Amino acid sequence: MASKASKEIMKEINEKLLLRAIYESDGIDRASLAKMTGLSPATVTKVVGDLIEIGLVEETGVADSTGGRKPILLNVRPGKSCVLGLKIGVGYLDYSLTDLSGSVLASERKIMENTVPEEVVSATGEILAKWSDLIGERLLGIGIAVSGIVDSLRGVVKNSFLLDWKDVPIARMISAGYAAKTFVMNDVDSFALAHFWKGNVDNHKNCVFITLGIGIGGAVAIDGKLHLTGAGSGEFGHMTIEHNGNLCTCGSRGCLEAHASFEALARKLFSITASNELKELYSSVRATETSEIHFLKRALEIDRASAESVFDQYATDIGIALKNLVNIFAPDYVLIGGEALEFSALFLEKSIDYAKENAFSSLADAVKFDTDRIGEKAWTLGCIYRVIESELFTVGK
Repeated sequence: MASKASKEIMKEINEKLLLRAIYESDGIDRASLAKMTGLSPATVTKVVGDLIEIGLVEETGVADSTGGRKPILLNVRPGKSCVLGLKIGVGYLDYSLTDLSGSVLASERKIMENTVPEEVVSATGEILAKWSDLIGERLLGIGIAVSGIVDSLRGVVKNSFLLDWKDVPIARMISAGYAAKTFVMNDVDSFALAHFWKGNVDNHKNCVFITLGIGIGGAVAIDGKLHLTGAGSGEFGHMTIEHNGNLCTCGSRGCLEAHASFEALARKLFSITASNELKELYSSVRATETSEIHFLKRALEIDRASAESVFDQYATDIGIALKNLVNIFAPDYVLIGGEALEFSALFLEKSIDYAKENAFSSLADAVKFDTDRIGEKAWTLGCIYRVIESELFTVGK
C-alpha cells in the first residue's frame, strides 16, 4: 500500500512539474522538457500523453529541426478551464473572467453603495449566473483581491480599514455558496503577482511595488518571489512620515496614507481653496475612488493653483516613502501603480527625483523606477494566477 501511495505521489509531482514547465514556455517539445526537468524521456512521454488525454495539454505545431523529424511543440490548452477574479474596492466590485492564459473572456464593474460581505457574496452569485454560458463546467476557482491584512491560508480578511471589515471569512462564504474553490489575497500582492505574470518585471529579482490612490499599499519580492507572511507583504501606507501628524484610519498618527490618500488630498484642497464652488463640491464627495478622483479633477479646473500646491506636497510625501523603501529593501526595481497615476504629471517625476537625491549613498543608482502598464486588470489578474498556480501546479490539490 505504501509503495502504491508513493508511486501516486511521484506521478503527481512529475505531472505538476511538467505542466508548469509547459505553461511557462511559449511552446516546448518533449525532448526539451526532459532536459529542463531532469525526467527521463519515457516519463515525459507518458505524463504528457496523460495530460493530452485529459485535455490540459495540446500539440500546437512543430519546431525547426536540426536533423531528423521536427519536434512537436506542446502548450497548455487555454480553454480547458476558466477562472473568476474579483477586486473588492471601496464602493465597487471589479470582476474578470479569464481562460488559463489570462485572456479576458468577460469583465464587469459593479458599483456598490456599501461593500459589505453579504452583498459581495450576492453580487458574485449574480455574476456567475450571468456568465454561466461562458463558464459551463469549466470554473477552476475564484480569486479575490482585497485591501488590508489578509490571512490567505484561511481565506480571511483579518482587517481592512478601508472596507471596515474585520475577521471576515470571505473565501468560505463564497465557496460555500457557489461550490467553487476560492482564494483570497491582499490586493497589492495580487497586483504584484500580475506583473510577474504579465508585466515588465523581466529579470529583476528584488522588487518593490507601491500603489497610490484612495489607499496606499505595497508588496515586496525578494529573489524573484513575493515576500508573504500571514499578514501579506506589510502595510506601506502606514509608515510614519510625520511625527504626530494627521490621524489615520488605523488609529495612529502621521501615516503616509493619512497624508497622501485621495481623501487627504481632497481635505487639504478644501482647507486652502478660496473657491466657494470647490468648497460646495467637497461636501458631496463620498469615500469612493470615483468620487474623490472626480473632485481632484474638478479642482484642477476650478482652482488649479491650490490643486498644484497640494500635489507639490503630495510629491514630497510620496518621495519620502520611496526613499524609505529604497533604503530599507535596496531593490533593483520599483513599480508604481494605482489610480493616482491619472495625475502623474503633477507629482511622479518630482517624487522619484526626491527619492534618488535623498536615498542613502548610491542605493538609488541601480534602481529602475517604473509605472504600471497593465492597468486596472492587474488587480484581478494576480489572484487569477494564484488560482491557476494552486490548482494546476501545486502537489496535493
